[in-house]
Amino acid sequence: MPSDDLRILHWNIHSWRDPSGHANVAAVAALIGETAPDIVSLAEVDEAWAAPGSLRDLAARCGYSWVFVPAFEFGRDRPDGGFGNALLTRLPILAVEQWQLLWPPRRYDGSEPSEARSVLLARVQQMQAPFWAGITHLPRQDGQARTDALRRLATLTDGLTEPWLICGDFNTATSSWPGGDRVVVVSPAKLTYPADEPAEPIDYCVASAAFRLDAEVLPGSASDHLPLLISARQTR
Repeated sequence: MPSDDLRILHWNIHSWRDPSGHANVAAVAALIGETAPDIVSLAEVDEAWAAPGSLRDLAARCGYSWVFVPAFEFGRDRPDGGFGNALLTRLPILAVEQWQLLWPPRRYDGSEPSEARSVLLARVQQMQAPFWAGITHLPRQDGQARTDALRRLATLTDGLTEPWLICGDFNTATSSWPGGDRVVVVSPAKLTYPADEPAEPIDYCVASAAFRLDAEVLPGSASDHLPLLISARQTR
């Protein structure tokens, strides 16, 4: 792979658990070490507050800066932790934003329909020019909520300074991305879910027209999704 390609490792890490319920942090760290990506995009990050954090330890072990802004917090009498998306990178971080994709947000009650959905964005510096890198995770069970979140995401990207790219567990095929006058590129469809018998191409990357994307599914049993290694080259 040419050295001027960005390498992005995207993975839904299943709340730091493999399908059997065992911790998968070591497996995630091992894959990061093997692939040496410029950016790591993680969905379903589950972090407890006021306790040693898996994300913090992973970033320190692998030598990355990290950003985590939970889509929602959970707890009975007080927030005990947060759940959402995270980015790790070795590139300089210039700015961070998070946007809610469903409005108004509901109080989390343990069900998927009550989960807030967001996109986490970091503006990072590459040699050619700074760009926005993002991560999102859309609803699986509620098709209308997923459509609403996808439309909101597409509308918000209209206002982003190009170039930009957003990885995610979109829970829908690449053909679902809203069209109209938008010129976007999407990484090739790859089967990533479920990990044991992949049948759905729901993990991918969407980018502004300044990028050319390729993708490779990596083997793995540490999550219910397979990891995806994305190559992104700025063409202008």
